[in-house]
Amino acid sequence: MPTQCSYCAATIPDDEYEDHLLRAHADGLSRIDQRRVGLEPTGSVSGARTSANANSNSNSNSNSNSNSSTPRIRTAAVYASVGLVLLLVAVGYGLVFLDIDDPASAAAVQPDPTAQIHEHGQLTVQYDDTVVDFDEPQYIEADECFHFHATDDATVWHAHCEDVTIEYALETLGMEVTADRFAIGEQEYAEADGDAVSVTVDGVEVDPQEYVLEGAGPVADAQAGAGDNVEIVAESGG
Repeated sequence: MPTQCSYCAATIPDDEYEDHLLRAHADGLSRIDQRRVGLEPTGSVSGARTSANANSNSNSNSNSNSNSSTPRIRTAAVYASVGLVLLLVAVGYGLVFLDIDDPASAAAVQPDPTAQIHEHGQLTVQYDDTVVDFDEPQYIEADECFHFHATDDATVWHAHCEDVTIEYALETLGMEVTADRFAIGEQEYAEADGDAVSVTVDGVEVDPQEYVLEGAGPVADAQAGAGDNVEIVAESGG
């Protein structure tokens, strides 16, 4: 019995129909007819194209997203690096120019650490019946511009910078002195409170906030009396 071809409407004998499908319509057969003639079903051409387009679009979108995210990551890294550099510059500026870790002395006149000298003299500090022993550890090499050395039994002071005043020298030793006030630890003497404060160099009254120390060269000369001999005496009022 003849069969009418659903692809070209031709009338084909039954025993020749499958051969006709393979010869005339192999590229356009439906999945059912593909199985009928022994071909592996591949789906319709339009379906294959749709799938391919979908895969292509997916890859394209993936690449697009990947490419678009890369510049953002790089830009963020650049901004982070710039911010870190600016922070380090600001911290360095504060430490170097603002001298945050090394506050200035309270002395009215500051020594000049860049102007190096090496002079010596003697210093005596007495408050009431106590005479300060500068050979004690807290007084040894306490400051770069003014200090005592244990090697000479702290019998002389050493000045290594120009413009070291008596006020500054006493400050490095943990004491405070002006023309009418002296303080050490928790003890304070002030002429305003009826106490007596005396600051002399070689027996002459001086203003410790203005007087700049002048010393001898060799330590032995200072031990023998050369250089400024400073005496500070504080006594409680009656």
